[in-house]
Amino acid sequence: MAAMRESQVIPGPRQAAAGPTAGRDGTPWRGFLRLARLRFLLYNLLPVGLAVAVSVHQGYPLDLTWYVVAQLFAWTVHVMTHYCNEYFDLEADRANVYFTPWTGGSRALVDGSVAPMVSLGAGFVLFSASTLMVAVMPSWQARVLATAAVVLAWFYTAPPLRLNYRGAGEMTVAAILNGLWPAVAVVLQAGAVPMLLLAVLAPTAVLQVVRMMVMNLGDRRSDAMVGKRTLPVIIGYQPAVHLIVGAQLVAYAMLTVLALLGWLPWLVWAAMAATAPLSVWLVRQLRGGAMGDLDPRRMTPVVFWASNHVSLIVAAAMLGVILDAARRSADTGALAVLGVVLAGYGVLFAHRLWLARRPAGQGQSRA
Repeated sequence: MAAMRESQVIPGPRQAAAGPTAGRDGTPWRGFLRLARLRFLLYNLLPVGLAVAVSVHQGYPLDLTWYVVAQLFAWTVHVMTHYCNEYFDLEADRANVYFTPWTGGSRALVDGSVAPMVSLGAGFVLFSASTLMVAVMPSWQARVLATAAVVLAWFYTAPPLRLNYRGAGEMTVAAILNGLWPAVAVVLQAGAVPMLLLAVLAPTAVLQVVRMMVMNLGDRRSDAMVGKRTLPVIIGYQPAVHLIVGAQLVAYAMLTVLALLGWLPWLVWAAMAATAPLSVWLVRQLRGGAMGDLDPRRMTPVVFWASNHVSLIVAAAMLGVILDAARRSADTGALAVLGVVLAGYGVLFAHRLWLARRPAGQGQSRA
């Protein structure tokens, strides 16, 4: 794919190891924005939007206020996690000389652009903001689910739990992104979690777990050096590759079984199954050793598409739910709002692909 030429601009090990002042932005606010890693927030539009689409599909009216609250909550928790992780992962990031734009952190603390305590302080501010958002939620079910999301997100790297240092990080990410965030959003709309949402999320959660394993494959050497025991560090490179490959088959088989059982509309199945070619490409890359030699230029397209594979299957699920809801004569106004959100994601994703195709040195950054 043409978009995979993003790897042309990836710094090699020598550049990454240039020293604590390499790549200094010159202005603190630029480094502060790099810490936020805003590019990853694009994904958040999808699980929240999917949950609201399922609610409309099930016949509930769209509550735009709580939709906005759910989206802001997801973004707040996500950025909080980034600032928190940058602080508590600093030792691992300093050891990592094989980073890519998608792995190894923002490098803003490593290169000295921002003081570590600034990152931690921002994390605490956002933790407080997310806690206030939990407090105003209208039901105890929503507050419990939202509290679980905040706690898991904070302790993903923060002590004493440090979940991503104890082999639980990959599952934690899936539990939040493909579980708790959409669950909070749908409970704010419908008061409960419909079976349809669980059926849609189950295969995407499997892919999210192994997507994080792909990301951690690239960090495995530096993680092992500092005692960060992600799943690839614990089970080893080849077993991790075998697990990632097998999980692709499990996810799409699960998707088909759920449709055969009648828990998933066939229109939703068709939309989600259309993403299978990305899974095939990922399997071929991993089996071909793209992550084996820790070459950033080979790893970048793999981690890029592994990450966006999960995004695209959730986007496909949202599209399928919207189309099936329209077929069932659901609220056209609500579906139009959701269609605009999905279209907005498509435009932003297309812009990301355009940036990936730009030649090296034309203004690309890790922000």
